[in-house]
Amino acid sequence: MKQYIEKRIMLWGSFLLMLLVLVACSNNASDSQEKENEKAAQSDVQAEESETTVPYTTITGEQVEIPADPKRVVYIGQTIGDFLAMDIPVVGNNLPQDSPSYYEGKLEGIVDIGNPANLETILTLKPDLIINGYYKADPNLNEELSKISTIIPFNPALPYTERVKEMGNILGKQEEVAQLLAKFETESKEMFDKFQLTEGETATVFYQLGKTLYVMGDRSLGAIIYGKNGFAVPPAVQKNIIDVEGVSFLEVSEEVLPEFAGDHLFVIVQEDSESEAEADRLLQSPIWGTLPAVKKGKVYVVPNEWNTDNLLALKQLFQKLPEWMRKQ
Repeated sequence: MKQYIEKRIMLWGSFLLMLLVLVACSNNASDSQEKENEKAAQSDVQAEESETTVPYTTITGEQVEIPADPKRVVYIGQTIGDFLAMDIPVVGNNLPQDSPSYYEGKLEGIVDIGNPANLETILTLKPDLIINGYYKADPNLNEELSKISTIIPFNPALPYTERVKEMGNILGKQEEVAQLLAKFETESKEMFDKFQLTEGETATVFYQLGKTLYVMGDRSLGAIIYGKNGFAVPPAVQKNIIDVEGVSFLEVSEEVLPEFAGDHLFVIVQEDSESEAEADRLLQSPIWGTLPAVKKGKVYVVPNEWNTDNLLALKQLFQKLPEWMRKQ
């Protein structure tokens, strides 16, 4: 009887030991599986983060993470037409007070954040990206904006081809930018082919602002006037403006007009009484009448709203430029 009981005890002991081993193995397997699940979850989070943000190096050399596909952009700057032409979802901008004709019907839904920008207004817009074209003007504003959302300093004074390429890099629209610039190039060539310009035929852009007369370089309207498809640049404009770093226009007196005047003259006039009166006086002055372009009727007076190179305006300039030239 005693031996029977001892056998039973040994049997139950063996069974209990086996059960403990099985439980331990099960726990180990469970722990391993839990760790694997944690790793997988962490990888999923990292993958999701990499899909929603991308690294970007700003023009100031700072490395930042920006949204891969921003949906609520606030842009502080004057070239809002670039964003409109590229269908970028801008929710806030320091909108122009006297809206040019090419903005008609295009600014609806964009909140005016004021100039200077109002931080409270920007905060209510809940932007996922702020692009600041005035980053040099107010460093304190940059710091305050960075508390609201990711902020990128931006240079709107770049030539439009460089400017929109940079926008493409920021917003992940490199392919769209390449297609848009290629389309511009085609339209520019088609337009100038119709003009049948002779080799070396030049043009000059003047700008009347109050009592001051400026000669413009290859920016704003000059971005369309000049270029490989367009008019040649007068030597004085090339030497005194385009070839000088940081200079995009130059104040001139009437005495030097013959030096800068090309075969065609585009005169941009600021829309105020003083500028308009001064432009009228200039166009009637004796020295103006001696210019070859004037004698041949190749003078085109242009509204001030076209003194820009934003994409929305440039798209319409391919129609406007032939209209101006046909009127003469």
